[in-house]
Amino acid sequence: MAVSGNDLSKSDPLDFSAPSPSTPSERVDTSSRSSYISNAPDPRPEIPCPLENGPEKHDVNGNAGMSGINGKMKSGRAPWLGLYESFLLKNASQIASVESTLQHLTYLFPGKFKDAEVASEVVYSALGILGLYHDTILARALSSSASCSKYQPSLHTRYTRHFTTHSAVYKKIAYFLAVIQKTELLIEVMSRKYGGQRGQRTAIVGIESTKAACRLALLQICGSRTLVTPPIPEREVDPKVLDPDDPIALADVGEEDGDYWMMPRTGQKLPRLKEDSDATQYLMKKVLLPDDVVPGRKLIHPLTTVDGRIKEILYILRPLLYALLTLLASRLRESKRFEGHQARKVVNWMPWVVGFALEYICRDGVIDSLSNEGGIRAALTKLTGLEKRELEKRSNSMWWWTLRGQFYDSVTKPILDKMIKKTENIPLLNLVGLYVGDYQYLMETYHFATSTL
Repeated sequence: MAVSGNDLSKSDPLDFSAPSPSTPSERVDTSSRSSYISNAPDPRPEIPCPLENGPEKHDVNGNAGMSGINGKMKSGRAPWLGLYESFLLKNASQIASVESTLQHLTYLFPGKFKDAEVASEVVYSALGILGLYHDTILARALSSSASCSKYQPSLHTRYTRHFTTHSAVYKKIAYFLAVIQKTELLIEVMSRKYGGQRGQRTAIVGIESTKAACRLALLQICGSRTLVTPPIPEREVDPKVLDPDDPIALADVGEEDGDYWMMPRTGQKLPRLKEDSDATQYLMKKVLLPDDVVPGRKLIHPLTTVDGRIKEILYILRPLLYALLTLLASRLRESKRFEGHQARKVVNWMPWVVGFALEYICRDGVIDSLSNEGGIRAALTKLTGLEKRELEKRSNSMWWWTLRGQFYDSVTKPILDKMIKKTENIPLLNLVGLYVGDYQYLMETYHFATSTL
């Protein structure tokens, strides 16, 4: 929690400007000293915290009114919710390992028993939503702990935290979108089970429409800036740092016994590098780059050109358009209007080609916006670190198109089938082929099994 020097001076019992009972002569001396001290700069530096969510009230000693990681129970909240948060923070070191173990167990469910996909998605969705709630608790606890000053947030965390802190509407929409992404496959599975293919198609279009509307709203709130994925801060710190009984988690890197060098004159300890190759990495951590000093909202450039905005809007609408084209193609096949081989081939490939082309062309709208002033080369040099990260993530997600639509049916599926057939009699490798075969059913049956946006 950031505590400025001015706030401390108002509640400091040693502040000579505060009235105190004294003799008349002492009051004169005190007022003279008060006028000098009140105009003097406060020598105590302000210690900013990257996870600060807002100002808190402080007592006369300058301590937060709800000090400590166990004092986060707010008035008006359910008692059991506060007890759960206290239990969570007391066992912070086991949070990540338990969540990871349970999520990995869901990977073993598909194809093992009846309705396995329902059970696995119920567990996976519940863990995803619970993880979002844990992230908010850990972020608040970290902001008031001693480890806050040692934590350097990523560019993505700084950007998303800026908007979730300064815009209540952005925060609600972003978390609502995150919950939809955690539960979309479960909704599709349940829709297919109880509504058949007709119910599944309705659920797909409805979910994609809701997500597109949420992203368009976020685009407007952010001032026509490229949307980042995910739109909320991610957990970047090991929960062990909140455990006061874990000295290893709270210790600075390089300050263990025998792993530092003490300066002979000042006695200051400097970490000893284990390898010479670590020198550059160590020095880069000490250097402030332009992205480290700019405000969070300036980590993404606004889309100032019409072409850039249209590209970003089409990129947001791409999943919905792909779902609608897939629905149209399935209805055309059912209507039997295209009996010829060429006509059926065009119908089958149409959703995949249009969706792939839209995502490939519209993924770099920020480059078009920046290239309006000095060309593409100048635009590439103006990209921030967060914009480069988002463009790289969008480029890597293009590989998922090998597991979608007609490309999967015509190219990827025959390759996987041959691999499974060749390894079915080889020990250990046949287990890999078995699990690949189980997940083939998910990719062939459910739309959101390969969704990336």
